Amino acid sequence: MTSVEDLCTLISGQITWGRGQSPQQLTPDTMLLEMGLLDSLAIMQIVTALNSQAGIVLPDTEIVAANFRSPAALWKLIESLPAGATQ
Repeated sequence: MTSVEDLCTLISGQITWGRGQSPQQLTPDTMLLEMGLLDSLAIMQIVTALNSQAGIVLPDTEIVAANFRSPAALWKLIESLPAGATQ
């Protein structure tokens, strides 16, 4: 994973759009929580996908709502991780 746009694509694959909602393209500033796009299960699916698809391991202490408000917020966390947290 090399960019926030890559992260947007990964997140899009983990979102279950509501009945009557058509899938939208996520941008770095999409307010995931405010729009109701994420719940606790979706957050854990994103954490798992980051690990399995990108080799990024998020510390348990960083799996908090503030880091999942938007793709940009999550990307900021990913960029701050020590080099050993990504494979």
